[in-house]
Amino acid sequence: MIIALTAAEEVASEMDIIHHLFEQGLDLLHLRKYHFTDEQMYRYVASIDATYRDRLVLHSHPQLSDTLQIGRIHFNEHHRQSGQFDRYHFGNICSTSVHHISQFNALDTRWNYAFLSPLFPSISKIGYGRDNALLDQLPLRSNFDVRLIGLGGITAANGLLPIQAGADGIALLGALWQDPDPIQHFITCKQLCSKNYNISPRD
Repeated sequence: MIIALTAAEEVASEMDIIHHLFEQGLDLLHLRKYHFTDEQMYRYVASIDATYRDRLVLHSHPQLSDTLQIGRIHFNEHHRQSGQFDRYHFGNICSTSVHHISQFNALDTRWNYAFLSPLFPSISKIGYGRDNALLDQLPLRSNFDVRLIGLGGITAANGLLPIQAGADGIALLGALWQDPDPIQHFITCKQLCSKNYNISPRD
């Protein structure tokens, strides 16, 4: 499984890139637009072909899930721990983020998958993960009821390492949006990891 997260800021030709990523087999896209108003998020989603609606994940604005007909919602660590996700859990597929393997191992089956980050030093957040990269924690995984998706500093050059270490998939952020050819970067990642896919993103 390969997941992409949108850049928080606007990117040139963003909608064209998103549609090409889906055409090339992107499994899921997290809409990471924290600063959007409800109206801006509505317009953003409306700009994406409805064919891909079931592959979109709200990374914010969970209150719009019914209106936008998006049944996948992501909750960060703070929202998970504060219980803010509870009202949206039933009827939706929920994911979350963790920053230590012990947190991942403690997750229950309300969560479809979780990002474990940073596996490598971050590309989009300079300095983040330089001293606390988590790739070596993957062998300590004991929770196999929740899917583990590696995030943070993942590129075509190292994308296979999390899969080989036991992750169920990878998530791309800076590697896509800071690359001059994000589509080709995604294609390369997919080709390298395709033989290791063993899960469906739509369960």
